[in-house]
Amino acid sequence: MPSFLRDFLVRNVVISDEAISELHATFLERIAAHNQAVQDESHKLTPFYIVRFDGRGYRTFSVEEAWRFYRSARSVERIVLGAVSEMGIRSNNMLGGQIDIVLNAGSNTNSHVVIGGESKDWVEATFSALEMSLSQRRNLATAIVRTQLTALLLQIVGVIAGVLLALWLATLTAPVLEGMEYPRTVAFAFWLLIYSNLWTYIQQRALAGIGALFPNVRFSRSGDHWTQALLRKGVETAGIAIFLWILGWLTRWASSVISPFLTGSV
Repeated sequence: MPSFLRDFLVRNVVISDEAISELHATFLERIAAHNQAVQDESHKLTPFYIVRFDGRGYRTFSVEEAWRFYRSARSVERIVLGAVSEMGIRSNNMLGGQIDIVLNAGSNTNSHVVIGGESKDWVEATFSALEMSLSQRRNLATAIVRTQLTALLLQIVGVIAGVLLALWLATLTAPVLEGMEYPRTVAFAFWLLIYSNLWTYIQQRALAGIGALFPNVRFSRSGDHWTQALLRKGVETAGIAIFLWILGWLTRWASSVISPFLTGSV
């Protein structure tokens, strides 16, 4: 490995066309700074690009070609901005500098940045510059959604919805069980049992859908279909509405519990 190495995971960012241009400019600046500081040609960095889209991938040394692939793709899956030296290729990155910026659009994939080199100052400066460039693209909605709080809220909403649905179905089907004792209670227990067995699958699919709408890295390209943005905004709005409803319900419940103690009626 190079003498010095820094890396970080890329999370909760939205990469627009402008963001890619700015990230690429920073990337080239750090390559130029490295190449100006070394004398040996075999240690100088050469940039390369990988674009994976529509089920296939291409590697090129031309930024124009990589950009053309990116703009023409129906769905971009991965972008890699890399830089390696001749010495790095010969030594399998044991010597020389390197930059790897890997941005994956999948909901369950990791994206990362790795910087290595024999100059500590260059490694640290490159790390700071790339981290700052990507941190400016963090998305608050994605950061909130991709937490355990989302799973908790979904579970609470699912339980409440299941109980209400079971009550409604029990009311509809109770007349069919007139010959049984407590027909509405039996019908409620039956429908709640059915729902509880289905809920695990429903919850998994719902979380997967939310993860797909709010991946760690999302490429927001000019010309993308407007329905994706509309659906994403709908999920954000629904999430905020559900959160406010739960907060209001909990506030009313807490008030009903606490008020007797405050009024001295207990």
